[in-house]
Amino acid sequence: MTVVAASVVPEPKSLKAHADEVFERVSPYPGDGFRNHCQRLFRLTDLLLEQKGAQLDRGVAYTIAMWHDLGLVSKVDQGNCYPARSRALFARETAGMDLAGTSSELIDECLLYNHRLLPVPNLSVQADCFRKAVQIEHTRGLVRYGLDRQPVREIFQELPRGNFDRVLLDFTWRVLKREPWTIVHGIFF
Repeated sequence: MTVVAASVVPEPKSLKAHADEVFERVSPYPGDGFRNHCQRLFRLTDLLLEQKGAQLDRGVAYTIAMWHDLGLVSKVDQGNCYPARSRALFARETAGMDLAGTSSELIDECLLYNHRLLPVPNLSVQADCFRKAVQIEHTRGLVRYGLDRQPVREIFQELPRGNFDRVLLDFTWRVLKREPWTIVHGIFF
């Protein structure tokens, strides 16, 4: 009698695990500062989404948060500014993956407008939560958009800044050297 072995189909990789793998592959920075920045952004966005009663798949939100700045350092993605390159990286790296029905338009808004200081007309609630979370992050929790102080403080305590100031200095240099107009067309307008 011949026994045929059953083939084992591997579990598909979770979006979160994939986001972490891509982050580690693309990020040139040692230490925890950049990673913690992205994870703080995810957790702050999560709090804001809950506050607003807005829905966004957590795996998609995590991936957006982890990759939102990778356009600054990606060597293969194209775009006229780093948010556009982050969007290109997202599209390339998630091609064929289950994004829980999240529209590409919503993902684009979250990636293209998250660094805007001023409100963006007609922006989705989800993308505005990312935009506000970036401001909470960069003010180190001084601006909170109605979030309770304690949960915000806990996020900063659990995910310390580490060497993130050094990363920010490199980000600033990259933008000023390669695409200074992004400061106006991308951050302010």
